[in-house]
Amino acid sequence: MTKPVLAHPHRRIWAIAGPAIIANSSAPLVGLVDTWIIGHLPAAKYLAAVSVGSLLFSYVYWACGFLRMSTTGLVAQAHGRDDQDQVARVLLRATMLAALLGLLFLALSTPFRVAALGFLDPPADVIPLFDTYFDIRAWAIPAALLGLGINGFLIGTARAKLSLYVQLTLNIANAVLSLLFVLGFDMGVAGVALGSLIAEWLAVALGFAFISRTLGLKALAAAVRESETYNPAKMKKLMSVNGFIFVRTLLLIFAFALLTREAAALGGVALAAHHVLNTFMMLIALGLDGFAYASEALAGAAYGKGVRHEFRGWVKYGMIWSGAMAILYALGFYLGGASLIFALTDLESVRAAATEVIPVIVLLPLVGAWCYQYDGIYIGATAGRAMFGTIAVSVAVFVPSIGPLADAYGLVGLWMAMMVFLAMRGLTQAIWYPRLERRLATDKTEGAS
Repeated sequence: MTKPVLAHPHRRIWAIAGPAIIANSSAPLVGLVDTWIIGHLPAAKYLAAVSVGSLLFSYVYWACGFLRMSTTGLVAQAHGRDDQDQVARVLLRATMLAALLGLLFLALSTPFRVAALGFLDPPADVIPLFDTYFDIRAWAIPAALLGLGINGFLIGTARAKLSLYVQLTLNIANAVLSLLFVLGFDMGVAGVALGSLIAEWLAVALGFAFISRTLGLKALAAAVRESETYNPAKMKKLMSVNGFIFVRTLLLIFAFALLTREAAALGGVALAAHHVLNTFMMLIALGLDGFAYASEALAGAAYGKGVRHEFRGWVKYGMIWSGAMAILYALGFYLGGASLIFALTDLESVRAAATEVIPVIVLLPLVGAWCYQYDGIYIGATAGRAMFGTIAVSVAVFVPSIGPLADAYGLVGLWMAMMVFLAMRGLTQAIWYPRLERRLATDKTEGAS
């Protein structure tokens, strides 16, 4: 018997990937706006305070990304089974966890601030401005964590356009309010923090409005009343998936932080060039994450239904589009990489150091596309343990490779180590992948064919 063909696979992938790419692209623009606003204040300490503060909160959001990933996977699987009651319960559990973590952060904000200052060690004149920024921006953390759960729900139910609207609301409101408070009301660093705070809560309000319209308040109210929502076994599963993804994310942060530290050890020029080259990694993530999101929703829904041929189909089509995007990136970096570097810095020494790395940069998307795509597949299958295990192996290979490569090739060697890291992530995930399929129920169509 012939297996049924997926309906409009390319259109459905782009219906999720397209809005996700646009949403991802809008966030760096807000960072540029904030930098431009604060960069026009009379002293460098203002820009330094916002830079340190925004970096700190970015790491907090990144570390808590498990809230979006686990919610996306669990919602996609329930959505694939057309179990809207379970979708509501998953969303409510994620919302409760996000609120709890947000309140916990606020309760521990003082020791967190002390530890952060001790680690980052900013100049003395930056600390009072950083404190002002932190005291205001900290109240945005609960909203940001709730937003991760909301975004997970919208991606998991393949409502990427609504997710785009939430993200655009966040980013546009952030930029507009920062302009108003800093340039209009002369609030300085406090204005940037207040703009971020209000924008985060506006995005959450819009997200809940979309949830009430798509899922319905009755379904959420029913989930609140149902004892199944608070089932210890289901809560344990959520915490287990979140725990593995959280540790996996910490390992990812550690790998990137270690690479930056090693670049600093090579000297100021190498560190500056490394910072410029990180722009290429950001660009790669903007595109490839979009197709990973599509796999989270579509492959996750097929996984939830236990339909093996559908799961394989979405894996195949996701890989095709991710590979095509990687080729476009490689071609773009080959033709325009040097021009981008020259546009980002006027320093000849930094330009020269960064330009030497272009041959490695060209290969990065070709090597890294697979780990981005597999991340989406694993998230859709809620395979948190596998995500942790594969990245742990990758870090174990990556760390000892840094020293010899840096000693032999300098900054080029560091980015070769990054390529090793991305390659190992994709390779270990590919090796583990057959176990994901074995967890699926045998497809009736396959059995009959």
